[in-house]
Amino acid sequence: MKSLLQKLYELNIQAYREYKYRDEVNPKTGISVSERERLMQFPPFNPGETTLFGKTFTFSDAAGYLHSVDEIFGENVYKFKTPNDSPYIIDCGANMGLSILYFKRKYPNSTILAFEPDHKTFNILKENTAHLDGVTIKEEAVWTEDTTLEFFSEGSLAGSTVVDFAHKNNKTSVKAIDLKKYLNRKIDFLKIDIEGAENELIYDIKDHLFQVDKMFLEYHGLVNEPQNLGEILNLLKESGFLYYIRLAGETLKFPFCGEKPVNFNQQLNIFCYRT
Repeated sequence: MKSLLQKLYELNIQAYREYKYRDEVNPKTGISVSERERLMQFPPFNPGETTLFGKTFTFSDAAGYLHSVDEIFGENVYKFKTPNDSPYIIDCGANMGLSILYFKRKYPNSTILAFEPDHKTFNILKENTAHLDGVTIKEEAVWTEDTTLEFFSEGSLAGSTVVDFAHKNNKTSVKAIDLKKYLNRKIDFLKIDIEGAENELIYDIKDHLFQVDKMFLEYHGLVNEPQNLGEILNLLKESGFLYYIRLAGETLKFPFCGEKPVNFNQQLNIFCYRT
């Protein structure tokens, strides 16, 4: 009887603590349990507002927002060290601006150049970064040349110039710029998360990667295209990088059973760094 009463007591204490602290903001992710629960009730691809680290933050999709908050702030996926207290950062695929906010919280004196081609997402990005100094944002896709590209708008994290992730055929034309012109100086951190377009871009910027100290590359293996991960890893090695690979998303559960991926046959985070 005593052990049963003790167990009930401990469960009540735990429930009380969970209730008491559910409105307390997590210092790492910037949101509370109650706010997370509220956001999880949002319909998909509906824009809205929340409070992040004490400031209003606008999102395009609540599920995408929560995923990004957990990955960027909870898991510190972009964490890097540099002796430079005012690093120069290029963010390709800035989306709603969470990565920029993360960089600015870590390095307040950093200079950031960010690209986001989706018009609606760019307007959200502009709103979320307006209060930050040292940030330049461009409504452009990064590419191998200055041109205009077809863009598939998905409404959350997966807008792309190469894959219609949402299968909605929601196409638009976007301005694209030659990224090489911005790789003409030392870059402390280069982030490339451009939903498949990296497969062509990375080869084009190879001769300029000596300017980059650290690079985050999200790799998306394209369905119905030859697998090229080995070639990209060799390119990184030839450019003087060491690399570490981490799974970014499960695309195949049972590859030995004839399962076919829908959009990407691999989705990997590749951390590129120098000794």
